[in-house]
Amino acid sequence: MAMGKSATDAYVYAKASGMLSKSFVGERANILFNIHSLQELWSLLFITPVPQIPEALLAQKLEEKAEKVFLSDFIHLVLQYSKPSPILTSLLHFYDYDNIKEFGAALCMGEKKCPRYADITPFNYINYSKWPELSLMTKDSPLSWYDKTPKLSEQQQNDARLDAQYIKEVWQNVKKVNSECREALVSLFQEEFRMENVLWALRLKLYYSMSNEEIKKHLVYESEKMPDNDVLACDAVKILDYELDSYDAWKNWKFNSLLNPHEEGSVWSVDPRWISAKYRKRFVDKAYKLFHTSPFTEAPLICWFLVKQRELDNIRTASEQLRLNINASEVHNG
Repeated sequence: MAMGKSATDAYVYAKASGMLSKSFVGERANILFNIHSLQELWSLLFITPVPQIPEALLAQKLEEKAEKVFLSDFIHLVLQYSKPSPILTSLLHFYDYDNIKEFGAALCMGEKKCPRYADITPFNYINYSKWPELSLMTKDSPLSWYDKTPKLSEQQQNDARLDAQYIKEVWQNVKKVNSECREALVSLFQEEFRMENVLWALRLKLYYSMSNEEIKKHLVYESEKMPDNDVLACDAVKILDYELDSYDAWKNWKFNSLLNPHEEGSVWSVDPRWISAKYRKRFVDKAYKLFHTSPFTEAPLICWFLVKQRELDNIRTASEQLRLNINASEVHNG
């Protein structure tokens, strides 16, 4: 007999709480980065025996298994609902968008074998059984426009379109949440997507020397008219005139707490990598707090996904650190 909505909410919250309490994020992420071998990391994360394979293959297998466990756990929780909130499945679609990028790149390079992909069945847009026919794989889905093998020169443009489409899908569905947590979730994702635009604008300016007008064309907007005051792009547009090597230009920025350190009299330049690392931590901290704010709404499961996705990033970083024998302090930022 199927549980009612309130009983399902209670079950999901209890299960998610238990798993979240053991997550390797924040201070607990230090446990990952104090591990001394890939074998030890595997034993920490999984109850199955450590595969007897070379280090490079073990790192790859460990990262793949961690992703599979993460997705399997989330899908199990989502499937407790007879009609899951669209925002929950939209979050999962990140992996379909990511998979189609990999498929397009593989086919462009003449690959015959289907690349490994993150499986989000039964919520997938892509019909993976139709490989290598992209038109059949994406047929009757929001990805149906991606219907042929891209040329090398088209991949970056396609990837940017996929990123924008994913953001818009999540943004539209988070605004449709019909519960007490809606305002907090909209605020969380609004800041997230604004910061994605800011970081993208900075990278295009720093690494590609793009003009302001050209950068504006590469941002993600809520409105198709792409106004400078767009709810998702406004913060990125505002910083386009800031001098990249002038701390005075940035010190009153609304996110100045995320800036890389500045010492009077020393050379300084804004560092998008530093900003990104600091922001990731702040974003996950906010999601973790929101998890407990509205326990019987969509919020806990959404925040669980965001926090556990960060944990997955930490696991991958720890795995790479061990495989490449890099000092943990060089890669770990929580």
